[in-house]
Amino acid sequence: MLVFGIDTASKIASTAVMDAENQKILSEMNSDGKLSHSENLMPMIDSTLRCAGVLPAEIDLFATVTGPGSFTGIRIGVSTTKGLAFGSSADNCVGVSSLCALAHNFRGYEGGILVLPVIDARRKQVYNAIFENLECVKGDRIITADALEAELNAEFAGRKVAFVGDGAVMCEQLDFPGIVKVPDMLKRPSAASLCRAAYEKYKKGGAVHARALSPAYLIKTQAEREFENGKK
Repeated sequence: MLVFGIDTASKIASTAVMDAENQKILSEMNSDGKLSHSENLMPMIDSTLRCAGVLPAEIDLFATVTGPGSFTGIRIGVSTTKGLAFGSSADNCVGVSSLCALAHNFRGYEGGILVLPVIDARRKQVYNAIFENLECVKGDRIITADALEAELNAEFAGRKVAFVGDGAVMCEQLDFPGIVKVPDMLKRPSAASLCRAAYEKYKKGGAVHARALSPAYLIKTQAEREFENGKK
């Protein structure tokens, strides 16, 4: 089974192809340049498939992060995935939390460390979840840095924790003695990790048809907030 993954939930765009049965990444491409996701995603997809020696029609499962993260980035990733997969009548799409995908950067390196994916949500807030051995301890939420610091000290005293994601630099400044700083490469979004997380979800019956794939923002978009304020 070939899995194709797209992660556009943050500034970094990532695409990958994985041979699922062998857990082998055939190709992966990451971009953190000046071009927007709308400009560079399709060329990245083409290059990733070419490097893997795979045709679009050969992909069995399409994976994308559905949020939380950048509203625009998530919309681009979800809509592109739907477009690539829509030609099939099969349930061949898997939406994965961007936080879960980040946690899978630690696949094989868990070692009893709590992994805390953190994506910058601005105003000293982060999108966050907590994982141990790739099992979710606390699900996707938005939380302030101060509240996260208090929670760690109250509930996880004596544990080692590692932050991953673009909010890691901020969270590594929290007053908690168990923070373990990890290499930058483990903090960055990776479509390879997304593919692995998606395949695990697929094996549990988590695949859907392209028409059922949708974003999961956690909070309302600015347009939704303005619309609601206008009705008051």
